[in-house]
Amino acid sequence: MASPRRTLHSEIRRALRLLGVAQERVIDVHFPAHGVIGLLINKSYEQDLRSLLKTAKVKTNDEFNPTSESMIGDTKWRENSVEERTTYAKLLYQERILAICLRMHKSHLGFAILRYFNKLEESDHHYIGDAYLAKFEEKHPKPARHPRPMLVSTEDSEMH
Repeated sequence: MASPRRTLHSEIRRALRLLGVAQERVIDVHFPAHGVIGLLINKSYEQDLRSLLKTAKVKTNDEFNPTSESMIGDTKWRENSVEERTTYAKLLYQERILAICLRMHKSHLGFAILRYFNKLEESDHHYIGDAYLAKFEEKHPKPARHPRPMLVSTEDSEMH
């Protein structure tokens, strides 16, 4: 989605609510580039959301690539090669997604999102590398699992 000016998360959420978008299905609202609003949603909600946006005449940019070298707004990167800028854009994208996932109150949801992006083909511009799963687990280690005590001894269960 496009945004002609700097917009607050709350304004976007309010606008989506007015369009009939189920707020619980929008995991995150972010701004990956100037004038662009990104919505992180569950894949199963994509068609419903597209339908609502189309009905409301909200244009979506299906060609947007968050890892394109043109996404870098920092002027110090202008002199670098296209390959270097693309590598940096990919790094920025992956760091942004990691930050979104780390902010989530439900850490299992953040891990599931990273795992989804990690399972994509490496050629997909939404792919997230294994290092980001490790970074997430470093910040949110899984709780240690303790074996549950058996109520029946193994000797008793073999007799029956």
